Amino acid sequence: MKNRLIIAFLIVLIVLRAFPASRPLFAHHSSSAYDMTHPVDMKGVVTNMEWSNPHVFIYMDIKDESGNVEQWRVEGNSPNMLFRAGWKREMIKVGDQLTVNGAPAKNGAKSLRLISLTLANGQKFDGQGFK
Repeated sequence: MKNRLIIAFLIVLIVLRAFPASRPLFAHHSSSAYDMTHPVDMKGVVTNMEWSNPHVFIYMDIKDESGNVEQWRVEGNSPNMLFRAGWKREMIKVGDQLTVNGAPAKNGAKSLRLISLTLANGQKFDGQGFK
């Protein structure tokens, strides 16, 4: 009886300790900063690519309706998830022309959450890391 009580106490302690630690992970991976209900397509030229954890970032020069060049940041999933979806680190280079489909930032920043990407040769890749 005493052993069961100790085991039950340890299980409760472990669960209570683990639960608060997992909450920030869910908050970090939220897309709440982006308007996921109104994705947009944008075409531009790559100026930089950061293939690093926790997220891949693609920086692009994109022309607005007036022809002015704006610098945009496109946030993708982790390199590991994108690799499993067929991405390669070398597939995007500075100077490449890309079309990205993504959710714009709700605060008006020139930032997108990547949904999909199309290379200049027409090859399309999922930006969420799924096949």
